[in-house]
Amino acid sequence: MQKSDIKPSVYISYAWNPESEAIAEFIEVEFKKRGVEVIRDKNDLKYKGRIKRFMDKIGRGKYVILVISKKYLRSENCMFELLQIFKNQNFYERIFPVVLDEVKIARAADRLDLLKYWENETVNLDKKIRELKELANIQGVAEDLNLYTEIRNNISGLTNILKDINTLNVDLHINSDFQQLCDLVQSKIKSDFKGKRTSPIKKGIIAFTLIFLLLFMFQGIRKSDFLNKSKKLRDSTAIAKVRYDSIQNLRKKDSLYTLKKKQNKKIEKEATVPYIAYDVKLIVPSNMSKAEVFVDNKPAEIIERNLIFIKIRLHKKNGMHRFTIKNGDRNCFTDHRITKNNMRLTLCD
Repeated sequence: MQKSDIKPSVYISYAWNPESEAIAEFIEVEFKKRGVEVIRDKNDLKYKGRIKRFMDKIGRGKYVILVISKKYLRSENCMFELLQIFKNQNFYERIFPVVLDEVKIARAADRLDLLKYWENETVNLDKKIRELKELANIQGVAEDLNLYTEIRNNISGLTNILKDINTLNVDLHINSDFQQLCDLVQSKIKSDFKGKRTSPIKKGIIAFTLIFLLLFMFQGIRKSDFLNKSKKLRDSTAIAKVRYDSIQNLRKKDSLYTLKKKQNKKIEKEATVPYIAYDVKLIVPSNMSKAEVFVDNKPAEIIERNLIFIKIRLHKKNGMHRFTIKNGDRNCFTDHRITKNNMRLTLCD
């Protein structure tokens, strides 16, 4: 169940490792830009919150993004969440997997390795329990053994479903700001909630109509005043243009100014560029995520940094920028012209 029928929630299930956490944060940011509520443990599981209750909540979620890593498939908490999702029906329709490159589940042999891992975990825990002198009062431990057994019995089937889903390469997701993932989730939400907002929509139409009528009446009252102001504005603009043309003519006659302009043509051309700040995302390998960043051989203004990208801010100029990242003996660079905000560049690929 979602928090409400009016505002559906998207859940993210992931293991606590640097790459998975960075991807979860990235996805959360992109959904928030679209006005979609995202629920994940680090934000919504408060101090002294019940972990199992939160995991049960994820298991009941209608829209669950799975960030699948090696650690995820070997974590009892993550596998518990996955099992809860699986048990709550419509498993395929409710999950939206992002599978990291490190995960190997395409081959049967790889999936058998996972099955063997959980089989060993089950056997080892069972052995330790049997070594106890008394088997009374082992609440929690016995539940874990049951969980391990359940994971072992389902891991093959779950990974078989996951390997059959085209999850796309992680780099493709990152380079597109997870657009396909966000679009698919939003499409599913719209499909599920179609027709459930009839009453609010009708109210909105009525309110919009009333506002439109009021604005129309207001515009009619202010029309003459607006026309007078428009005429004054045109007159002021015309006067300003005459003054501007006069100043320009005087400046053209000034031979010293003309000479200086020719001598500093390149500098003046660059100076005419208004100050425009652009953010640029540098997509980097995880081992370069802490690298120093330089733009045109000067330290860059860093806005955000994680294992996937480094976001910097720069001043637009006429020409190419040189982007350089340095981490010890390793460095990479690229030359690129920045023409819009939030451009993405890949370094060290």
